[in-house]
Amino acid sequence: MGNVILVQLLDYPGAQKSALWGVKDLLDFANDQGERVGRPIFETSICAEPAGHPDVVVLPPALMLDPPKLPTGWRQHLISQHNSGTVLASVCSGAFLLAGTGLLDGRRVTTHWRHAAVFQKSYPKAIIDTNRLLVDLGDIVTAGGVMSWTDLTLHMIKRFGGRKLMLEVARMFVLDPPEREQSYYATFLPNTKHTDQKILTVQLLMQETPGAAHSVSSLAEMALMSERSFLRRFKQATGRTPVTYLQHLRVEATRSRLELTRDSFERICWDVGYSDTAAFRRVFKRIVGLSPTDYRQRFGLGTPGLGLGPEEKQTG
Repeated sequence: MGNVILVQLLDYPGAQKSALWGVKDLLDFANDQGERVGRPIFETSICAEPAGHPDVVVLPPALMLDPPKLPTGWRQHLISQHNSGTVLASVCSGAFLLAGTGLLDGRRVTTHWRHAAVFQKSYPKAIIDTNRLLVDLGDIVTAGGVMSWTDLTLHMIKRFGGRKLMLEVARMFVLDPPEREQSYYATFLPNTKHTDQKILTVQLLMQETPGAAHSVSSLAEMALMSERSFLRRFKQATGRTPVTYLQHLRVEATRSRLELTRDSFERICWDVGYSDTAAFRRVFKRIVGLSPTDYRQRFGLGTPGLGLGPEEKQTG
């Protein structure tokens, strides 16, 4: 990316200062590495309240055990930022602040396991999944544990600056790459910075349910459009056809399963919506540049240096 990514870290009352400054340290170091090759990546600021329309806003964890409350006046600011295309991110109990905007209604989210019951009671419309350390929905990113600000930051560095830069930062700070690492060659970044709200609604559904039996006709019906209009507007808004868009979403989901589980490729294919494993194997290799077997051998459980456990030969 050629543009500098503006990152705003929100220092609300009770916010964990080590998380705020730790995220800034990681991003500043990443930016230094980018400047060495003439390409600054991030401009990071710690703010007492949301302001302007940065590319990313991060809500850090709180120091107290009780969930933090959204400060007066922040709700509309955060909603406005989100509507303008800002990526909203939270760490641990920071998810309570994000949920207070209503933007997590019907969306998948993670937070610290300790807060799961309270979070579900407070925000029953959100889909809580504390089994996952990090959930990236494109426009909203949530990380679970108190110290998962390191995972979130490395994930953001990879997302906006590439995997190579993320690994440089991880090595410098002696951090394991984030468990939600999904790509070596390229990352699929869904384009949600457009004004077609009907298409955005369909995109969000596809991102949250990539394994469902989506078809052009069913998606067009959801968008209340004819298939011809839907195809035209979807391509105009996202830069891809619905079919290729869904293929990329399913490949991203498959990458994560190959990296973090020992599930067979056949089982993964079925879960992401493919009954023809040979066809999906070809799709995967075309998009990723590696076969599923080669990808798992390089980045799956037991990959040397990633600290993911004893090395075992995988099939797939």
